[in-house]
Amino acid sequence: MYSQPVASSSPASIGLTIRRLLLAILLFVMMVDVRAALQVRVEGIEEPLLGNVLALLTLQRERETQGLSKSHIRRYFQRAPGEIRNALEPYGYYAVQVDSRLEAEGEDWLAEFRIELGEPVRYRAVNVSLGGAGEQDAVLKEAKAGFSLQQGQVAVHSDYEAAKAKLQKTAIEQGYLDAVYLRHELRIDPAAGDAEVYLQLDTGPQYRFGEVTFPPVELSEKLLRRYITFQPDQPYSYRRLLDLQRALEDSDYFETVEVVPMQDLAQGAVIPVQVELDTRKRNKYSVGLGFGTDTGVRGLLGWENRRVNRHGHRMGASLRGSEIGSVLKANYSLPLAKPRTDRLEFTAALVDEETDNTDSSLKKLALGRTVARKRWRETLSLSYEREDYQVGLTDESTSLLIPGISYMQVRADNRLVPSRGWRVQFDLRGAAETLLSDTSFVQSEVRGKWIRSLGTHGRVIARAEAGTTWVDEVDLLPVSVRFFAGGDQSVRGYDFQKLGPRDASGEVVGGRHLVFGSLEYEHRLAGNWGVAAFVDTGNAFDSFSEGLETGAGIGLRWKSPIGMVRVDVAAAVSQDHALRLHFTLGPDL
Repeated sequence: MYSQPVASSSPASIGLTIRRLLLAILLFVMMVDVRAALQVRVEGIEEPLLGNVLALLTLQRERETQGLSKSHIRRYFQRAPGEIRNALEPYGYYAVQVDSRLEAEGEDWLAEFRIELGEPVRYRAVNVSLGGAGEQDAVLKEAKAGFSLQQGQVAVHSDYEAAKAKLQKTAIEQGYLDAVYLRHELRIDPAAGDAEVYLQLDTGPQYRFGEVTFPPVELSEKLLRRYITFQPDQPYSYRRLLDLQRALEDSDYFETVEVVPMQDLAQGAVIPVQVELDTRKRNKYSVGLGFGTDTGVRGLLGWENRRVNRHGHRMGASLRGSEIGSVLKANYSLPLAKPRTDRLEFTAALVDEETDNTDSSLKKLALGRTVARKRWRETLSLSYEREDYQVGLTDESTSLLIPGISYMQVRADNRLVPSRGWRVQFDLRGAAETLLSDTSFVQSEVRGKWIRSLGTHGRVIARAEAGTTWVDEVDLLPVSVRFFAGGDQSVRGYDFQKLGPRDASGEVVGGRHLVFGSLEYEHRLAGNWGVAAFVDTGNAFDSFSEGLETGAGIGLRWKSPIGMVRVDVAAAVSQDHALRLHFTLGPDL
């Protein structure tokens, strides 16, 4: 009888079997180690420290992204104290104590960390030195003296990096393009609780502007050179190059502008600059259609010749029409010594306007010169106006030669819809019977608007206007020179130009003086939509002793690409009137 022998198990095969069994057990344990609910609580610190701790805490990060198993919770919990200390060191805290606790109640887990920051590390010494050609530069010496890190400050790493970058940036802005730190050290001694800064900036040579070259275009090079705000051999500055590019772009002569420093062609430390220009089309046409509750449906047809000649002269014409009137206007302007801000303009206009209480036809010839006075724009004007008008019981024709002066300043982070900005304007004008005028008067007016953000979703908008006229007889003033109130841009809740002195027929005829103020709060809801609440008060009158009228209401706001769309419903608080709808569109400033 034959029988097959049974093979005996070797020690190697037994070990392999055991390892396979352990692996299977481990896989089984991992399969049953299900995700657990975890709450992470960190106490003893506030923002921005808390935010950095949570961002670098693996326990918190993994919990938010994919959830954690019980084994992962235990493993990451062990890492947490070290991660917390690392997250706090950039803020100057190197003596941090962490009391940690991990609790489980069924499937719910709580990881709690109580932090004691201890005393922060402070700067014991801040050593900053300059070398190279800029060692005696007055601007760099001032920047060094005002270096933002000072003895006794907490050694915050981000502050150190920002201060270091600012000094180097100042050097580069002064033309030291090769400025580099030969030494930049932040030495921290956690045991002693202090730190030392060592910065040694080598400025290298100071680069200077060379010749600026322009390509041949349809404008004279003499005009183009008037846009340059620097001279050859002045210290090289990226900011001045950017100013030149923006000035040429704002001129509206060019489709594209590129200002290129030719550093590879520098001779020694002198860098030539090359300007690349692509001119716009000579003629520009515009068509517009809109609506306002004061004007009704309105439209615009316009034409402009951007380059009448090589000297940059412009000319144009426009026709604006609405349900209450029309304006036909032609103008010719030429740039002055500073073409970006200064210009001389000749204007001719025909203006017809008919409202419920006025009828006016105005013919006007004007000359105006606008120049920049630091942050102010000054406009000197001289106009000859012939106006035929009917208002109340008055039917007159008046000719006036009106010299005037105006100052305006606008400051804003965004002219369309600013979160912070303001505009103010002062006007003074008048006429004299001895100078080609039918009557004498002097009129002054000031207007202002102020905008500030309130919280993350709100804006406060304040407006004010005041004007006064010195004249013997108001009846001899044409409608265009009198003050009226009421309407979309005035006291909302009242019809357009329905506030002011009245004559014997009861019609509003306008007055010598004007006072107006408005306070509004806007609140953004979602996306570009928001709501507003406002109160307006003001009036036009012949005596300051007369009372003010008040309107209040609410509105809907939508931020469009060309400014805020405003739809308001307002009530005349001080009079018994029906609710009035107001609609406006355009930039805030």
